[in-house]
Amino acid sequence: MRFPLYIAIRYLFSKKTHNSINITSLICAGGICVATIALVCTLSVYNGFQSLITGLYNAFDPDLKVSLVEGKTFVCPPEQLNKITTLENVAVVSEVLEENAMVKNKERQSTIYIKGVSSNYIQLIRPDSILTAGQFLFEDNGTDFTVIGAATAAVIEGNVACISPIYFYAPKHDTKINMANPEKSFNERAAYVSGIYAVNQQDIDSRFAFCSLDFARGLFNYNNQEISSLEIKLNVNGKVEKIKEQIQTILGDNFIVKDKHEQHEEFHRMLKVEKWITFLILFFILLIAVINVIGSLTMLIIEKENDIRTLSCLGANDKTIKRIFLLEGWLISATGAVVGLFIGLLLCFLQQQFGLLRLNDGGMNEAFIVDNYPVVVNGLDILIIMATILTVGLVIAWFPSRYVGRNQG
Repeated sequence: MRFPLYIAIRYLFSKKTHNSINITSLICAGGICVATIALVCTLSVYNGFQSLITGLYNAFDPDLKVSLVEGKTFVCPPEQLNKITTLENVAVVSEVLEENAMVKNKERQSTIYIKGVSSNYIQLIRPDSILTAGQFLFEDNGTDFTVIGAATAAVIEGNVACISPIYFYAPKHDTKINMANPEKSFNERAAYVSGIYAVNQQDIDSRFAFCSLDFARGLFNYNNQEISSLEIKLNVNGKVEKIKEQIQTILGDNFIVKDKHEQHEEFHRMLKVEKWITFLILFFILLIAVINVIGSLTMLIIEKENDIRTLSCLGANDKTIKRIFLLEGWLISATGAVVGLFIGLLLCFLQQQFGLLRLNDGGMNEAFIVDNYPVVVNGLDILIIMATILTVGLVIAWFPSRYVGRNQG
Protein backbone atom coordinates (compact mmCIF):
# COMPACT_ATOMS: atom_id res chain seq x y z
CA MET A 1 0.00 0.00 0.00
CA ARG A 2 2.92 2.36 0.69
CA PHE A 3 4.21 2.32 -2.91
CA PRO A 4 0.82 3.04 -4.58
CA LEU A 5 0.14 5.79 -2.03
CA TYR A 6 3.54 7.39 -2.67
CA ILE A 7 2.97 7.44 -6.44
CA ALA A 8 -0.61 8.73 -5.98
CA ILE A 9 0.61 11.62 -3.84
CA ARG A 10 3.28 12.46 -6.44
CA TYR A 11 0.61 12.51 -9.17
CA LEU A 12 -1.66 14.67 -7.01
CA PHE A 13 0.84 17.48 -6.48
CA SER A 14 3.02 17.19 -9.59
CA LYS A 15 2.52 19.48 -12.56
CA LYS A 16 0.72 17.77 -15.43
CA THR A 17 1.63 18.00 -19.13
CA HIS A 18 -1.81 19.38 -19.90
CA ASN A 19 -2.72 22.27 -17.60
CA SER A 20 -6.41 21.44 -17.99
CA ILE A 21 -5.93 18.34 -15.81
CA ASN A 22 -4.59 20.49 -12.96
CA ILE A 23 -7.51 22.88 -13.35
CA THR A 24 -10.05 20.04 -13.44
CA SER A 25 -8.57 18.45 -10.31
CA LEU A 26 -8.60 21.81 -8.54
CA ILE A 27 -12.23 22.39 -9.50
CA CYS A 28 -13.15 18.91 -8.22
CA ALA A 29 -11.43 19.48 -4.89
CA GLY A 30 -12.91 22.99 -4.67
CA GLY A 31 -16.44 21.72 -5.27
CA ILE A 32 -16.03 19.07 -2.59
CA CYS A 33 -14.55 21.70 -0.27
CA VAL A 34 -17.54 24.03 -0.69
CA ALA A 35 -20.03 21.18 -0.22
CA THR A 36 -18.21 20.11 2.97
CA ILE A 37 -18.31 23.67 4.32
CA ALA A 38 -22.04 23.82 3.61
CA LEU A 39 -22.66 20.50 5.38
CA VAL A 40 -20.61 21.41 8.47
CA CYS A 41 -22.12 24.89 8.86
CA THR A 42 -25.72 23.91 8.09
CA LEU A 43 -25.83 20.94 10.46
CA SER A 44 -24.11 23.00 13.17
CA VAL A 45 -26.75 25.73 12.85
CA TYR A 46 -29.49 23.09 13.14
CA ASN A 47 -27.78 21.82 16.29
CA GLY A 48 -27.61 25.38 17.58
CA PHE A 49 -31.32 26.01 17.12
CA GLN A 50 -32.18 22.64 18.67
CA SER A 51 -30.00 23.40 21.68
CA LEU A 52 -31.49 26.89 22.01
CA ILE A 53 -35.13 25.76 21.86
CA THR A 54 -34.47 22.79 24.14
CA GLY A 55 -32.97 25.20 26.66
CA LEU A 56 -36.11 27.33 26.54
CA TYR A 57 -38.35 24.33 27.13
CA ASN A 58 -36.11 23.18 29.97
CA ALA A 59 -37.09 26.27 31.95
CA PHE A 60 -40.37 24.46 32.70
CA ASP A 61 -39.68 20.83 31.94
CA PRO A 62 -39.01 18.57 34.92
CA ASP A 63 -36.31 15.91 34.77
CA LEU A 64 -39.07 13.28 34.85
CA LYS A 65 -42.81 13.53 34.32
CA VAL A 66 -45.29 10.82 35.35
CA SER A 67 -48.74 10.62 33.76
CA LEU A 68 -51.39 8.07 32.85
CA VAL A 69 -51.04 5.96 29.71
CA GLU A 70 -54.79 6.38 29.20
CA GLY A 71 -56.98 8.89 30.98
CA LYS A 72 -56.60 12.42 32.29
CA THR A 73 -56.43 12.42 36.10
CA PHE A 74 -55.53 9.97 38.83
CA VAL A 75 -55.06 9.70 42.57
CA CYS A 76 -51.56 8.82 43.72
CA PRO A 77 -51.75 6.87 47.02
CA PRO A 78 -49.63 8.43 49.80
CA GLU A 79 -47.53 5.27 50.19
CA GLN A 80 -46.57 5.30 46.48
CA LEU A 81 -45.85 9.02 46.58
CA ASN A 82 -43.68 8.52 49.65
CA LYS A 83 -41.73 5.70 47.94
CA ILE A 84 -40.99 7.96 44.96
CA THR A 85 -40.04 10.90 47.18
CA THR A 86 -37.58 8.81 49.18
CA LEU A 87 -35.83 7.30 46.15
CA GLU A 88 -32.11 8.02 46.01
CA ASN A 89 -31.27 11.17 44.00
CA VAL A 90 -34.91 12.33 43.83
CA ALA A 91 -34.82 15.97 45.00
CA VAL A 92 -38.39 17.23 44.50
CA VAL A 93 -41.73 15.60 43.63
CA SER A 94 -44.49 18.07 42.76
CA GLU A 95 -48.15 17.21 42.16
CA VAL A 96 -49.62 18.93 39.10
CA LEU A 97 -53.09 19.36 37.60
CA GLU A 98 -53.23 20.69 34.04
CA GLU A 99 -56.32 21.58 32.02
CA ASN A 100 -57.49 23.99 29.33
CA ALA A 101 -59.47 27.05 30.38
CA MET A 102 -60.29 30.60 29.34
CA VAL A 103 -58.87 33.68 31.01
CA LYS A 104 -60.63 37.04 30.92
CA ASN A 105 -59.69 40.52 32.03
CA LYS A 106 -62.51 43.01 31.55
CA GLU A 107 -63.39 42.70 27.85
CA ARG A 108 -60.21 40.96 26.75
CA GLN A 109 -59.90 37.18 26.81
CA SER A 110 -57.69 34.31 25.71
CA THR A 111 -57.47 30.53 25.96
CA ILE A 112 -54.96 29.31 28.50
CA TYR A 113 -53.50 26.13 29.93
CA ILE A 114 -54.00 26.17 33.68
CA LYS A 115 -51.20 24.49 35.59
CA GLY A 116 -52.10 23.95 39.22
CA VAL A 117 -49.04 23.01 41.24
CA SER A 118 -48.23 22.00 44.79
CA SER A 119 -46.41 24.38 47.12
CA ASN A 120 -42.97 22.84 46.47
CA TYR A 121 -43.14 23.46 42.71
CA ILE A 122 -40.96 26.54 43.05
CA GLN A 123 -38.09 24.23 44.07
CA LEU A 124 -38.48 22.33 40.79
CA ILE A 125 -37.86 25.28 38.45
CA ARG A 126 -35.62 28.35 38.45
CA PRO A 127 -38.15 31.20 38.88
CA ASP A 128 -35.53 33.95 39.00
CA SER A 129 -34.39 33.08 35.48
CA ILE A 130 -37.84 33.45 33.89
CA LEU A 131 -39.73 36.06 35.95
CA THR A 132 -39.85 39.51 34.38
CA ALA A 133 -42.15 41.03 37.00
CA GLY A 134 -43.54 40.11 40.40
CA GLN A 135 -42.99 36.79 42.12
CA PHE A 136 -44.09 33.15 42.09
CA LEU A 137 -46.95 33.46 44.59
CA PHE A 138 -50.15 31.40 44.43
CA GLU A 139 -51.92 32.06 47.73
CA ASP A 140 -51.64 34.59 50.52
CA ASN A 141 -54.05 34.89 53.47
CA GLY A 142 -56.84 33.19 51.56
CA THR A 143 -56.36 35.28 48.40
CA ASP A 144 -55.61 33.43 45.15
CA PHE A 145 -52.80 34.55 42.86
CA THR A 146 -51.57 33.41 39.45
CA VAL A 147 -48.42 33.74 37.33
CA ILE A 148 -49.06 34.26 33.61
CA GLY A 149 -46.86 34.45 30.52
CA ALA A 150 -45.78 37.71 28.93
CA ALA A 151 -47.69 36.96 25.72
CA THR A 152 -50.90 36.25 27.63
CA ALA A 153 -50.41 39.40 29.72
CA ALA A 154 -50.13 41.44 26.53
CA VAL A 155 -53.33 39.95 25.08
CA ILE A 156 -55.53 40.44 28.17
CA GLU A 157 -53.70 43.56 29.39
CA GLY A 158 -52.97 42.02 32.76
CA ASN A 159 -50.03 42.88 35.00
CA VAL A 160 -48.90 42.77 38.61
CA ALA A 161 -49.98 46.37 39.14
CA CYS A 162 -53.66 45.60 38.45
CA ILE A 163 -55.84 46.16 41.51
CA SER A 164 -58.59 43.94 40.11
CA PRO A 165 -58.34 40.17 39.56
CA ILE A 166 -58.49 38.27 36.29
CA TYR A 167 -61.09 35.53 35.83
CA PHE A 168 -60.70 31.94 34.71
CA TYR A 169 -63.52 29.91 33.17
CA ALA A 170 -63.77 26.14 32.68
CA PRO A 171 -66.78 24.05 31.55
CA LYS A 172 -68.55 22.09 34.26
CA HIS A 173 -68.15 18.32 34.03
CA ASP A 174 -71.12 16.31 32.71
CA THR A 175 -73.16 19.48 32.14
CA LYS A 176 -74.69 20.54 28.86
CA ILE A 177 -74.20 24.12 27.83
CA ASN A 178 -77.21 26.27 28.62
CA MET A 179 -77.69 28.26 25.43
CA ALA A 180 -80.02 30.69 27.18
CA ASN A 181 -77.41 31.46 29.83
CA PRO A 182 -74.00 30.02 28.78
CA GLU A 183 -72.18 31.40 31.82
CA LYS A 184 -74.09 28.99 34.06
CA SER A 185 -72.34 26.09 32.28
CA PHE A 186 -68.90 27.28 33.37
CA ASN A 187 -67.04 27.38 36.65
CA GLU A 188 -65.53 30.76 37.44
CA ARG A 189 -62.57 31.56 39.68
CA ALA A 190 -60.77 34.85 40.20
CA ALA A 191 -57.08 35.39 40.93
CA TYR A 192 -54.73 38.36 41.10
CA VAL A 193 -51.63 38.44 38.91
CA SER A 194 -48.61 37.97 41.17
CA GLY A 195 -45.99 37.53 38.48
CA ILE A 196 -45.25 37.47 34.76
CA TYR A 197 -42.77 35.05 33.21
CA ALA A 198 -41.08 35.09 29.81
CA VAL A 199 -38.76 32.66 28.08
CA ASN A 200 -39.10 34.43 24.71
CA GLN A 201 -40.82 31.41 23.19
CA GLN A 202 -44.31 32.29 21.95
CA ASP A 203 -45.66 28.79 22.46
CA ILE A 204 -44.70 28.85 26.14
CA ASP A 205 -45.28 32.53 26.96
CA SER A 206 -48.87 32.33 25.72
CA ARG A 207 -49.68 28.89 27.05
CA PHE A 208 -49.41 28.54 30.82
CA ALA A 209 -51.01 30.18 33.82
CA PHE A 210 -49.61 28.87 37.10
CA CYS A 211 -51.79 28.67 40.17
CA SER A 212 -52.17 26.61 43.32
CA LEU A 213 -53.30 23.01 43.12
CA ASP A 214 -56.43 23.77 45.18
CA PHE A 215 -57.35 26.64 42.85
CA ALA A 216 -57.13 24.34 39.79
CA ARG A 217 -59.12 21.58 41.48
CA GLY A 218 -61.86 24.03 42.36
CA LEU A 219 -61.98 25.46 38.85
CA PHE A 220 -62.19 22.05 37.17
CA ASN A 221 -64.41 20.33 39.78
CA TYR A 222 -61.85 17.74 40.83
CA ASN A 223 -61.60 16.31 44.32
CA ASN A 224 -58.78 17.27 46.67
CA GLN A 225 -56.58 14.31 45.68
CA GLU A 226 -56.83 14.23 41.87
CA ILE A 227 -53.83 15.23 39.78
CA SER A 228 -52.85 14.87 36.13
CA SER A 229 -49.11 14.30 36.60
CA LEU A 230 -46.15 14.13 38.93
CA GLU A 231 -43.17 16.32 38.04
CA ILE A 232 -39.84 15.23 39.46
CA LYS A 233 -36.52 16.98 39.86
CA LEU A 234 -33.39 14.86 40.29
CA ASN A 235 -30.12 15.63 41.97
CA VAL A 236 -27.23 16.51 39.68
CA ASN A 237 -25.71 13.04 39.91
CA GLY A 238 -29.03 11.23 39.50
CA LYS A 239 -29.12 8.54 36.81
CA VAL A 240 -32.28 9.25 34.82
CA GLU A 241 -32.81 5.80 33.30
CA LYS A 242 -32.30 3.99 36.58
CA ILE A 243 -34.76 6.24 38.45
CA LYS A 244 -37.26 5.95 35.59
CA GLU A 245 -37.25 2.18 35.98
CA GLN A 246 -37.66 2.45 39.75
CA ILE A 247 -40.65 4.79 39.45
CA GLN A 248 -42.21 2.61 36.75
CA THR A 249 -41.90 -0.39 39.07
CA ILE A 250 -43.58 1.50 41.92
CA LEU A 251 -46.53 2.79 39.84
CA GLY A 252 -47.08 -0.07 37.39
CA ASP A 253 -47.88 -0.31 33.68
CA ASN A 254 -50.83 2.11 33.78
CA PHE A 255 -48.37 4.99 34.03
CA ILE A 256 -45.69 6.34 31.74
CA VAL A 257 -42.51 8.06 32.92
CA LYS A 258 -40.92 10.53 30.49
CA ASP A 259 -37.57 12.28 30.64
CA LYS A 260 -36.92 15.77 29.23
CA HIS A 261 -36.37 14.50 25.69
CA GLU A 262 -39.47 12.30 25.67
CA GLN A 263 -41.68 15.13 26.90
CA HIS A 264 -41.15 16.83 23.53
CA GLU A 265 -40.50 13.75 21.42
CA GLU A 266 -42.45 15.01 18.39
CA PHE A 267 -40.54 18.29 18.41
CA HIS A 268 -37.16 16.54 18.53
CA ARG A 269 -38.25 14.06 15.85
CA MET A 270 -39.34 16.91 13.56
CA LEU A 271 -36.02 18.73 14.02
CA LYS A 272 -34.09 15.54 13.33
CA VAL A 273 -36.08 14.84 10.15
CA GLU A 274 -35.56 18.41 8.90
CA LYS A 275 -31.86 18.21 9.69
CA TRP A 276 -31.27 14.99 7.77
CA ILE A 277 -33.46 16.04 4.83
CA THR A 278 -31.19 19.08 4.56
CA PHE A 279 -28.20 16.73 4.78
CA LEU A 280 -29.56 14.65 1.88
CA ILE A 281 -30.11 17.76 -0.28
CA LEU A 282 -26.56 18.92 0.36
CA PHE A 283 -25.33 15.36 -0.17
CA PHE A 284 -26.69 15.37 -3.73
CA ILE A 285 -24.83 18.62 -4.37
CA LEU A 286 -21.73 16.97 -2.95
CA LEU A 287 -22.31 13.94 -5.17
CA ILE A 288 -22.26 16.13 -8.28
CA ALA A 289 -18.94 17.60 -7.15
CA VAL A 290 -17.46 14.17 -6.43
CA ILE A 291 -18.61 12.74 -9.78
CA ASN A 292 -16.33 15.27 -11.48
CA VAL A 293 -13.45 13.21 -10.09
CA ILE A 294 -14.26 10.60 -12.78
CA GLY A 295 -13.43 13.06 -15.54
CA SER A 296 -10.29 14.32 -13.85
CA LEU A 297 -9.04 10.81 -13.13
CA THR A 298 -9.81 9.60 -16.66
CA MET A 299 -7.78 12.48 -18.13
CA LEU A 300 -4.91 11.66 -15.77
CA ILE A 301 -4.96 7.97 -16.77
CA ILE A 302 -4.77 8.91 -20.44
CA GLU A 303 -1.87 11.28 -19.77
CA LYS A 304 0.04 8.70 -17.72
CA GLU A 305 -0.11 5.86 -20.28
CA ASN A 306 3.66 5.91 -20.66
CA ASP A 307 4.12 5.82 -16.88
CA ILE A 308 1.75 2.86 -16.67
CA ARG A 309 3.82 0.94 -19.25
CA THR A 310 7.01 1.82 -17.37
CA LEU A 311 5.57 0.62 -14.06
CA SER A 312 4.45 -2.61 -15.73
CA CYS A 313 7.94 -3.21 -17.10
CA LEU A 314 9.37 -2.63 -13.62
CA GLY A 315 7.15 -5.40 -12.25
CA ALA A 316 4.05 -3.60 -11.04
CA ASN A 317 0.98 -5.72 -11.72
CA ASP A 318 -2.43 -4.43 -12.80
CA LYS A 319 -3.76 -4.52 -9.23
CA THR A 320 -0.99 -2.21 -8.00
CA ILE A 321 -1.45 0.21 -10.89
CA LYS A 322 -5.23 0.30 -10.38
CA ARG A 323 -4.64 0.99 -6.70
CA ILE A 324 -2.44 4.00 -7.59
CA PHE A 325 -5.23 5.70 -9.53
CA LEU A 326 -7.88 4.62 -7.05
CA LEU A 327 -5.90 6.37 -4.31
CA GLU A 328 -5.31 9.35 -6.60
CA GLY A 329 -9.06 9.87 -7.06
CA TRP A 330 -9.70 9.29 -3.37
CA LEU A 331 -6.99 11.82 -2.42
CA ILE A 332 -8.69 14.49 -4.55
CA SER A 333 -11.91 13.95 -2.58
CA ALA A 334 -10.06 13.72 0.74
CA THR A 335 -8.13 16.94 0.11
CA GLY A 336 -11.32 18.86 -0.64
CA ALA A 337 -13.05 17.31 2.38
CA VAL A 338 -10.24 18.09 4.84
CA VAL A 339 -9.84 21.68 3.65
CA GLY A 340 -13.63 22.14 3.69
CA LEU A 341 -13.83 20.67 7.18
CA PHE A 342 -11.15 23.04 8.47
CA ILE A 343 -12.81 26.10 6.90
CA GLY A 344 -16.27 24.98 8.08
CA LEU A 345 -15.10 24.51 11.67
CA LEU A 346 -13.28 27.85 11.52
CA LEU A 347 -16.46 29.60 10.33
CA CYS A 348 -18.46 27.94 13.12
CA PHE A 349 -15.89 29.11 15.67
CA LEU A 350 -15.97 32.67 14.31
CA GLN A 351 -19.79 32.62 14.38
CA GLN A 352 -19.76 31.50 18.01
CA GLN A 353 -17.22 34.12 19.05
CA PHE A 354 -18.13 37.12 16.91
CA GLY A 355 -21.60 36.47 15.44
CA LEU A 356 -20.76 36.95 11.76
CA LEU A 357 -24.35 36.20 10.66
CA ARG A 358 -26.97 38.10 12.61
CA LEU A 359 -30.66 37.37 13.11
CA ASN A 360 -31.52 40.75 14.61
CA ASP A 361 -30.45 43.88 12.81
CA GLY A 362 -30.10 45.90 16.01
CA GLY A 363 -33.31 47.84 15.41
CA MET A 364 -36.09 48.52 17.89
CA ASN A 365 -38.36 45.73 16.63
CA GLU A 366 -36.17 42.71 17.18
CA ALA A 367 -38.16 39.56 16.48
CA PHE A 368 -35.65 36.92 17.55
CA ILE A 369 -34.57 35.81 21.01
CA VAL A 370 -30.89 35.68 20.02
CA ASP A 371 -28.95 38.23 18.02
CA ASN A 372 -26.88 35.77 16.00
CA TYR A 373 -27.39 32.37 14.42
CA PRO A 374 -26.68 29.80 17.15
CA VAL A 375 -24.01 27.23 16.28
CA VAL A 376 -23.19 23.95 18.02
CA VAL A 377 -20.63 21.61 16.44
CA ASN A 378 -21.50 17.95 16.98
CA GLY A 379 -18.63 15.48 16.76
CA LEU A 380 -20.89 12.71 15.45
CA ASP A 381 -22.09 14.96 12.62
CA ILE A 382 -18.48 15.65 11.63
CA LEU A 383 -17.70 11.92 11.59
CA ILE A 384 -20.77 11.21 9.43
CA ILE A 385 -19.87 14.00 6.99
CA MET A 386 -16.26 12.85 6.61
CA ALA A 387 -17.16 9.16 6.40
CA THR A 388 -19.77 9.93 3.73
CA ILE A 389 -17.43 12.03 1.60
CA LEU A 390 -14.48 9.64 1.85
CA THR A 391 -16.64 6.59 1.13
CA VAL A 392 -18.36 8.20 -1.86
CA GLY A 393 -15.00 9.49 -3.10
CA LEU A 394 -13.55 5.97 -2.95
CA VAL A 395 -16.52 4.47 -4.81
CA ILE A 396 -16.43 7.16 -7.50
CA ALA A 397 -12.66 6.75 -7.99
CA TRP A 398 -13.11 3.00 -8.43
CA PHE A 399 -15.03 3.39 -11.73
CA PRO A 400 -12.24 4.85 -13.94
CA SER A 401 -9.39 3.12 -12.07
CA ARG A 402 -10.76 -0.39 -12.71
CA TYR A 403 -10.08 -0.01 -16.45
CA VAL A 404 -6.40 0.82 -15.94
CA GLY A 405 -4.14 -1.82 -17.46
CA ARG A 406 -6.72 -3.32 -19.79
CA ASN A 407 -5.82 -1.23 -22.78
CA GLN A 408 -2.28 -0.29 -21.82
CA GLY A 409 0.80 -2.32 -22.30
